[in-house]
Amino acid sequence: MKIFLAFATLFSFLILSNNAHTQGTVTVDSITFDKILQRFHTVLLKFDDKFPYGPFQDNFKDLVDSVANAKDFVIAEVPVTDRDNRENYHFGLNYYAFKPDFPVYRLFIKDTPTPIKYVGDRTADDLKRFLLRNTKVWLGLSGTIELLHELSGEFIDATLNNDTDTQTLLLEKAQNRVNTILDTKDQKSGEMYLKIMEAVMKDGIEFFKREERRIHNLLKGKVTKEKKIELRHREHILLSFKPLKESVSKMADAAKDEAASANEQIQETTMDAHKEL
Repeated sequence: MKIFLAFATLFSFLILSNNAHTQGTVTVDSITFDKILQRFHTVLLKFDDKFPYGPFQDNFKDLVDSVANAKDFVIAEVPVTDRDNRENYHFGLNYYAFKPDFPVYRLFIKDTPTPIKYVGDRTADDLKRFLLRNTKVWLGLSGTIELLHELSGEFIDATLNNDTDTQTLLLEKAQNRVNTILDTKDQKSGEMYLKIMEAVMKDGIEFFKREERRIHNLLKGKVTKEKKIELRHREHILLSFKPLKESVSKMADAAKDEAASANEQIQETTMDAHKEL
């Protein structure tokens, strides 16, 4: 019986050990993380238990698979323990990552002083939308097309600079790329990109707010499954046109508020740690 228990314990440990690192990510601590920041433009940092499992981890693996080919972007994991040597415990405190909230995500973008806090429901799709809103990483969300994603970013830059000549050139370039698409579903998505560009040239940057509001209201109502998929595709495509500067500015302000509210929690946690010592 003792031999069986010992074997079962060893077997469980080996399974957990395999879960300690997610393939496609980099496991870091406070020292190695600085090196990662120097190497990549964009880093998504995840604080979690040393041996994560369950739905949140399954969604995380889905996200990791979707960004496998992303350029100048990496996902880093920080395994945190609150026992014995408290591995990465204080590293987590530095970014207001507390165990009851795990997994906790922070997005680091080069030349942006404050990391962006993720506050979604931690599903794979929501994490992808978060990255699309705040970075130029193409994630392959349903309805989006990589050939047009980069053009969308250039188009929104031209729009913000009131550069109508560049807008026209980019619209023509997008049309040419759509003409090369053979897949019927991708053709439909390509047409959405073109219609959005045309609408922006006609109505200006305010088109995005109106369109996002319209889609949001429609999704709250009763729509067919096919219509819902179409609206989701349009919602995803709109994210390709999100100006990065605006998103980072808003999230930086939110991070300041978070720092103030979390300060008290850090002090309490530190006091508890001293008591244990």
